[in-house]
Amino acid sequence: MQRNRHFKTIISSLVVLTLLFSCKKKTSDEPIPNPPGNGSNPVSLNDSIFTITKDIYLWTDDLPDSAAFKPDSYSSPYDMFEALIKKKPLDRYSFIDDGSTSRALQEGIVGDKGFEVGWQTDSTLFVIYVYAGSPADKKGIKRGWQLTNVNGTTKFVNGKTSNDLLTEAIYYNNSATFGFKKPDGTIVQPSTLTSAEYKLNPILYSKLYDFNGTKIGYFVFNNFVALADVKTQVDSIFDSFAAAGAKQLIIDLRYNGGGLVETAEYLANRLVPASKNNTVMYTQTFNSNVSNNKFSPLFKNMKALPYFPNYYWADIFYSEATTYKTANFAKQGGWEPTKVSFLVTYSTVSASELLYNNLKPVMNTKLIGTTTYGKPVGFIDIPLGQNDLFAVSFQTKNSQGQGDYFNGLTPEIKAEDDYSYDWGSFNDPLLKAALLDNGVPASSLGRMARLTNETRLVTTSNNRLQSTRFKGMFHARR
Repeated sequence: MQRNRHFKTIISSLVVLTLLFSCKKKTSDEPIPNPPGNGSNPVSLNDSIFTITKDIYLWTDDLPDSAAFKPDSYSSPYDMFEALIKKKPLDRYSFIDDGSTSRALQEGIVGDKGFEVGWQTDSTLFVIYVYAGSPADKKGIKRGWQLTNVNGTTKFVNGKTSNDLLTEAIYYNNSATFGFKKPDGTIVQPSTLTSAEYKLNPILYSKLYDFNGTKIGYFVFNNFVALADVKTQVDSIFDSFAAAGAKQLIIDLRYNGGGLVETAEYLANRLVPASKNNTVMYTQTFNSNVSNNKFSPLFKNMKALPYFPNYYWADIFYSEATTYKTANFAKQGGWEPTKVSFLVTYSTVSASELLYNNLKPVMNTKLIGTTTYGKPVGFIDIPLGQNDLFAVSFQTKNSQGQGDYFNGLTPEIKAEDDYSYDWGSFNDPLLKAALLDNGVPASSLGRMARLTNETRLVTTSNNRLQSTRFKGMFHARR
């Protein structure tokens, strides 16, 4: 699909760990320069955020008026905004940050240690993934390694004490020491790992499987970063699958928290059958203010600074709700897999759910794993001084009008995640379930070891440090 947009759409619950910092930073309380035609006094940041949210918020009818809410009575924009969105219990997505989110997604630049861990049981932690080129990758750390030492601590219990220790060491502290145990039992002695900037590469693994002539592509995709940053790699992988004669594809989105919609659209256009070209991919719905171009004087006169000084935010929102209300498929490439399997968990959010939801009505798909997070709504990113506002402003639905999965998408085949296996292992329950569903004989995959139900924690929604995540879908600048 080719669009002449002024900005890119982003759906995100990014699991880029440096964004933890941006969600915690104190915002500037400086007033925003007065918009044209709004009098001579500057408008406070609290009041500006409130007014703009009332204009664009998808559930604006659930918000109180300014006189009743008194936005300037709150000590900070964060406190004010959190109190405001609590008026809509369904909203677990909206947030304010310092611009780090857009930078990470659109520029692909992050600054952290480059790995994440999760609770396999109540007392064991494993590396979930490692980003290529990150400090952790340069240390040789791999998915499936057990974390055994953090700054000298060697015993962990799932709870506040251990989670606080992990959060500080992995996400907040610039440097920390970590020790590991490899799957073969080899001990990796503690060494210092220091956060650093690196280019985010969301492709964690890819492989072509050939089971006696049955060829299946496998692709682990962890973030929907800007299309320009990943298109060449995606094309190379998909073209190699096509050249080898693969007819089935397994897309692993189990930890993918979302990102740019343009990238989700491109993946959909690479996979959709050519017969569905120019048919509806999805539609997006805004509130009546946006759809009818009825905004407050503050927002109507607010230029899209600093990125689009020749445009007004009101015009951008209105065009999204009208001109770009419907997105159609535009087939890319010649490969047409006959079936696409999606591997998902509770950590599968936003653009990941959108990709599956858009393809489900038009081709043979299968959802495998555990129930996803549930986020069919999104934002348009609005800079306000030193802050970016992400207030839920639209909802997406596929060509069959399906898009109310606020409680998540339920898999057709249930399989539990297991952090102790590296990518591509046939002992990985999700991958094994997908291969079996694609017709691979169990005898070709070997036996699978299992943890007891009494000790298994990886199946729960709180097995990862979920407090370090934010959830969101938003339209962001080019």
